[in-house]
Order: sequence, then structure tokens, then C-alpha cells
Amino acid sequence: MNVIFQTINNTTYRTPVSAPRKRMPQSSTVKGDFDTVNIQGSRITQDEDETFARILARRTAAQLGSGASAERVQELGRQVADGTYQPDAQRIAGRMLGLS
Repeated sequence: MNVIFQTINNTTYRTPVSAPRKRMPQSSTVKGDFDTVNIQGSRITQDEDETFARILARRTAAQLGSGASAERVQELGRQVADGTYQPDAQRIAGRMLGLS
């Protein structure tokens, strides 16, 4: 089997494109021939994030309440020492997810 390649048209596949002009960096402190990227978040977004974090922290602290009584802590300590303490996994998971 012989395969013969013939060019039908003498034009090139791609048309030549001239290179874009080099831009000078906006900042006079940048030296060298490389690109720079500056990313800055708006101050409003940072303030909103801090406010959200504060609200979340206050709500979480309010849900904690005053904690367990000293008698309850002693009772749990006794159960753990005796090996009779049986934690409720469903209740723990629900509390961690904020469901109960």
C-alpha cells in the first residue's frame, strides 16, 4: 500500500499572530520580566467574617450553659472507674451536630 500526501493549498494551517506588546508593571517596586498578581479582599468582607465568628461564638457559649453539677461529675467518675459507664453515641452525635 502506498500513501501519497499532496498539499492542495500552499497556505499555512495557522495564520501568523504577532506577539502582544509588553506592558510595564504598574508598581515601580516590581523588577524583572514576570507577571504579578495582587489579590486583596475587601475590608467589608473581613469585617463580616469577624462579625459572623463572634455571633457563632456567642451562640455556642450560650448553649453550653453552666455545665454539670459537682455531684454529676463525681457520679460519672465513679461509673467510669467501675467500668459501668455507657455513653449514648446517638445523643453525643446529635449534640455535636446541634440537633438536640
